[in-house]
Amino acid sequence: MHDNGLYVMHNLTHSIASFVYSFSDRAVPPASIALARAAFIDLVGVMLAGGHEPVVGILKKTMPVQQGAACSLLLNNSDQRDASTAALINGTAAHALDYDDVQFNAHPSTVLVPAILAEAERGGASGMRALQAYVLGYEVWGELHSREKCPYHDKGWHPTAVMGTVAATASVAFLRGLDLDRTSTALSLSASFTGGVVANFGSMTKPMHAGRAAAAAVTAVDLAEAGITAGDDAIGAPDGLLAALSTGGEVNRDSATGLGTRWFSTNTPLLFKKYPVCFSSHRPIDSVLELALEHALKPEDVERIDVAVRGTQARVLRFDRPKTALEAKFSIQFAVTCALLRGWVGLRDLDDRFVASDLVQSMFAKIHFTHLPLNSDGTPPLADRVQISMRDGRHIDSGDLKFVKPHTHLRQKFLDCCQAGNYIGGDALFVMLSAIETLGNVRALSTLSASSSITDFHHPAALAA
Repeated sequence: MHDNGLYVMHNLTHSIASFVYSFSDRAVPPASIALARAAFIDLVGVMLAGGHEPVVGILKKTMPVQQGAACSLLLNNSDQRDASTAALINGTAAHALDYDDVQFNAHPSTVLVPAILAEAERGGASGMRALQAYVLGYEVWGELHSREKCPYHDKGWHPTAVMGTVAATASVAFLRGLDLDRTSTALSLSASFTGGVVANFGSMTKPMHAGRAAAAAVTAVDLAEAGITAGDDAIGAPDGLLAALSTGGEVNRDSATGLGTRWFSTNTPLLFKKYPVCFSSHRPIDSVLELALEHALKPEDVERIDVAVRGTQARVLRFDRPKTALEAKFSIQFAVTCALLRGWVGLRDLDDRFVASDLVQSMFAKIHFTHLPLNSDGTPPLADRVQISMRDGRHIDSGDLKFVKPHTHLRQKFLDCCQAGNYIGGDALFVMLSAIETLGNVRALSTLSASSSITDFHHPAALAA
């Protein structure tokens, strides 16, 4: 099965299963554990902040409480469900504000962390075991992502929903301690549990993509352990998941994996969000905030703003005249308008009344959005651009925007999220998460749960990097 440290494929599913099954014997880089720890901190924060979103309330009312449920919703010991339901609701809450981290053109933690928390609570896993499970899922996600040339968004797929299910299944199977054959079965099962389309962005269904992926991972492992059978290679076969998702037929199904010999968690780490909107708009937001400060721009003095965004990312920003906060998350017009009017884009700004206000709606006509085409050699453009024309004749140009400015205030973001979610004890929870590897049982995280009617939510302008 091994050749110079590489997992040689009998088939892709079995290769991934072998990596999962032997993961306990592998030395995980310290930087990978550090990434997993930061991911838990950030994701738990945005999950708590999203816990009062309407979609979460609907799910809590709709999903029945089962006897013997032992997994907390939103780290609240007094509200427990079965593991699959907890993963569904927690994953949906974590993605409801679009404030969760990104990588691989997707949102890894919003699937991995809720699935791991549910399984770890049910099984009494330690904090270190949970971090290892995260790294494992992240590596599987990176491996799958690296095999497809054409972005999934361009084909209408939400990659969080189609890659996340398989990656989280790997994490849960590891925590469950499945044998090699059942791990392979669980992974093949997960290939049939994927799904989520871009057409549902801007609605309650979009965050449910993450929740369903996390829940499906738990279910896939449950069924595999119970004896349900599945295809031999439902991930990499000619009629398997990767081939089915690759409408252009460019997916690499044949080469051996690099699992265990390269580490995506060190070479391709997460990007944490500063703004609770689609990551595709973050470069322009950074630029508008910087230019407005540098040139003392006032919204009423702006005549026109031209924003150019690279193709795949631009297509996700699909609402040019958003009417609701859900739509506004996927609107460059709103992102730029909010940055100018409020000097930030924060949780309080994603409010239906603010989005629909005359002040905001009147700004949209000034903003002209260009989807950048492919370069002449067929490669995608690597930079966005913002150009602002002022009524006094000035023309302000951002130049090429190749990178998002890094987020450097993880603790402050976490505490602001706790406050937005009416969670008391944010400081204590942050301390516990910062040392999660020392916990003998992940269930300890839910012992701090408390809520109140906090209404004094402060605008997070201090989060600016």
